[in-house]
Amino acid sequence: QDGTANPSGPRPSDAQSNADLIKATAYWLGADAVGLSAAPDWVWYSHDATGAPITPPHGQAISIIIDQGYETMSGASGDDWISVAQSMRAYLRFSLIGGVLAKHIRALGYGAKAHTATDGDVLQPPLLLLSGLGEVSRIGEVILNPFLGPRLKSGVITTDMPITHDLPIDFGLQRFCEACNKCARECPSGAITAGPKKMFNGYEIWKSDSQRCATYRLTTEGGSMCGRCMKTCPWNLEGLFAEAPFRWAAMNLPSAAPLLAWADDAAGRGSLNPVKKWWWDIELNEDGAYRTPKAPVNARSLQRGLKIRAEDQTLAVYPAPLTPPPWPYPYPMDREAGIAAFRALLSPEEHRARTAAGDTSHLHRTPDHGNSPVIRVEVATAQKMTQSVTKYEFRTPDGTPLPDWAAGAHIDVVVTPEFIRQYSMSGNPADPSLYQIGVLREDTGRGGSRMMHRIFTPGRRVFISKPINHFPLAEDASFTFLMGGGIGVTPMIAFAHRLHALGRAFALHYSVGSRAEAGYLADLAAAPWADRVHLHISNENTRADLAALLGRYAPGQHVYTCGPDRYMQAVIDAATTGGFPDENRHLEYFSAPAQPERENHPFSLHLARSGRTLAVPADQSATDVLTAHGIAIDVKCADGICGVCKCTLLSGTADHRDFVLSNAQRSDTIILCQSRARDPDGILTIDL
Repeated sequence: QDGTANPSGPRPSDAQSNADLIKATAYWLGADAVGLSAAPDWVWYSHDATGAPITPPHGQAISIIIDQGYETMSGASGDDWISVAQSMRAYLRFSLIGGVLAKHIRALGYGAKAHTATDGDVLQPPLLLLSGLGEVSRIGEVILNPFLGPRLKSGVITTDMPITHDLPIDFGLQRFCEACNKCARECPSGAITAGPKKMFNGYEIWKSDSQRCATYRLTTEGGSMCGRCMKTCPWNLEGLFAEAPFRWAAMNLPSAAPLLAWADDAAGRGSLNPVKKWWWDIELNEDGAYRTPKAPVNARSLQRGLKIRAEDQTLAVYPAPLTPPPWPYPYPMDREAGIAAFRALLSPEEHRARTAAGDTSHLHRTPDHGNSPVIRVEVATAQKMTQSVTKYEFRTPDGTPLPDWAAGAHIDVVVTPEFIRQYSMSGNPADPSLYQIGVLREDTGRGGSRMMHRIFTPGRRVFISKPINHFPLAEDASFTFLMGGGIGVTPMIAFAHRLHALGRAFALHYSVGSRAEAGYLADLAAAPWADRVHLHISNENTRADLAALLGRYAPGQHVYTCGPDRYMQAVIDAATTGGFPDENRHLEYFSAPAQPERENHPFSLHLARSGRTLAVPADQSATDVLTAHGIAIDVKCADGICGVCKCTLLSGTADHRDFVLSNAQRSDTIILCQSRARDPDGILTIDL
């Protein structure tokens, strides 16, 4: 995809010859259409996914489009199970073509990078426009080609090789789309506007509701993803000559668009053609197996009688001021603000008039999101220590040191966009070259650990958070008991490294059911503090006698525990019986333990900084209400165990339901995802 240019390459300098050879090579490799253009600064993203600024390295662009396949789309509903395969097949095809072509350009001595669907630094739609591969369509950010219609996927190669440029094209599509609403009518999520073009982030487009579109694509149970707009568009054509009359009329007689759309309906174009269905509908399950879908497969007919009007739609858009930060992390979307933003979009004429008059108040500008909370790393090792426990080590792709961290910290791992999981760090805090975690595969969990065991292989690049520490070590303890049960040994290993470096007294007690399920045995045996490690293995009759191990409290002693709920409770009970003060007993939960049913009361949340008071209903949490009102608050676990949504409590009596804070901390701190006012209609004042 990217790399260093060959310093000894021939560097051909004839721009026209270079352009001809690039196109010939791309077509030979299997591209369906190729366009060449400049790559001005404004088509480059300002920042990458880690929040680092991007300095455009190239000024030329090679845009390539791939046909998703007319025959297959004819037999599909557009939102059934073949839809995602069609999209990914086309993206994969560009990844191959783009990678080969970019590598060849680098061999010739020029810089080149292939920008794929999963890893790119440029906005592709404007480059497709500049290179003459299509026009903006009513579908939104989808560029429509006169021969493929919207039935395409794209990719871009940027380079500093001199090339001649193609020119933008006008084949009458703007006038046609103004008169045809078929894609808006057929959109199952109602995300496509039936109204006129508006100005959005400096672009004159028909702006669709991307949130509504994405929600349907990700949650529909009858298929995977959605391309129904492409399927039903009258420009979804096949063949240069069979469709020539339509093309001529659409390009030259824009007023004929409604008639052409009607004729398209009358001919049944865009409906299902079962003769063309060659595939089985199968669904990817959480265990990695493909099976028959549980829900009925989407199979939509045309909605010929449906009349859709712009004034009946409620759409939301998220221009630059409302756009989430670039990093792959949960971020609350304020839909009410998005609806207001759609209604406030200007017409192109008003935008130009205001700008000409020197008024810039209507321009969309990106806010400063501050420092990125994530780091891009690659999996250095994935060592299977037991049948269900794997040790992962992460390093930076370029080998630079990772941010400092303290024993007791955890990291958030972006397994996939829907699976962000927290794992305690088990490495040595003094080693800045690697982060280490241990992951227990939970076959009855929510799927994150299973997915991680499937896809996290050495060399894979992933995003993790910077280390977060809600389980700090008391480094001045007279003696520290480190009590790890099962996978809960991970933070104890980091504690042991730190205490050993400080020369402090400690003992690490590791309790497991059997050696077969005990991870880290080799690591513990090789540690310079191995003599401080005590194994307690149930099936070898060496189960820990916690009361005897902890004994009576001596001044300055601390006990730390992590593991299954019953194990931790037993440790805390033994420490309490032994006289350990509350502030000297520390525990970290991996998941929220079972709790008795509690009655939720409505209450009020007063925000001290802004002076706002928000009503929190009985069936919502404080974080739910804050998010609904557009107030950014970090939320990850939503179970009261990770501590990310911690906030200063200024006044009010809280019903603390978290598993993070000590009793002392609860006097002035609250975990907002779970805790509430103790009394009905109570008021909690927080530092927000």
